[in-house]
Amino acid sequence: MTTVPLTAPTGDETADPGEAVSAEQSATPVGILELSERVAASVLTRFPWLVRASEIMLALFTLVCLVACGTRLSALPLLPIPLFVVSWLFLRQLRDAETSAHRLRWSVLTALAAMGGFWVISVVARWVS
Repeated sequence: MTTVPLTAPTGDETADPGEAVSAEQSATPVGILELSERVAASVLTRFPWLVRASEIMLALFTLVCLVACGTRLSALPLLPIPLFVVSWLFLRQLRDAETSAHRLRWSVLTALAAMGGFWVISVVARWVS
């Protein structure tokens, strides 16, 4: 069984000391944003039906809120509808986005607005019951 040394051999002159990264700069990860943009862009190009399916799901969630309003005879189930509408508007912007940075921005905003709507649904469910 042979052991491999874990350090570079002495006399390795390939590294330039002027290009050394300070500890302050190495604390911030480089490339996370670019990686996130690539992932969002690849998912949207690989599954082009995803935006349409999301629009249909948002319409169904809005319909459920309207049915709950009629069932409960209360206006409280209408509270998440504006967040679902905002999420739908962000989806429209996502569909028209051309750069990967814009696709990432609009997909994150869409997800946040939809999650906000679901959070409001849970709060309303506690209030109503």
